[in-house]
Amino acid sequence: MYHERDVSLHLKYREEMWNILGEKVIPPKLFIKGRYIGGADEVIGLHEMGWLGKILEGTPTISNDCLCIGCANMGFTICSTCCGSCKVFINNGDNNNNECFLRCHDCNENGLVKCPICCC
Repeated sequence: MYHERDVSLHLKYREEMWNILGEKVIPPKLFIKGRYIGGADEVIGLHEMGWLGKILEGTPTISNDCLCIGCANMGFTICSTCCGSCKVFINNGDNNNNECFLRCHDCNENGLVKCPICCC
């Protein structure tokens, strides 16, 4: 069982990774049981030495052959408030043409929200 966080889709995930590691790093990065394992090169090295399987022992496993009907297992869907544009139309209600677009507060920088079906 794993939880993938695509830092290219959500700035908060990227900032969380940078805060944990103490610097701005380039993914992929692997954490197992809350412990930082390393990037792609380190993980390949652990696998080649036969240690990756040992590190993974005791972690829960699931079969995820079913796709989420909301996001196809991507974890995000297009914001229904702004349709992914990141902008919402505001009308102040008077006749002075006080209409404008504001930043949608429901979605992230890419116009996406966490899937309400599988990522609650």
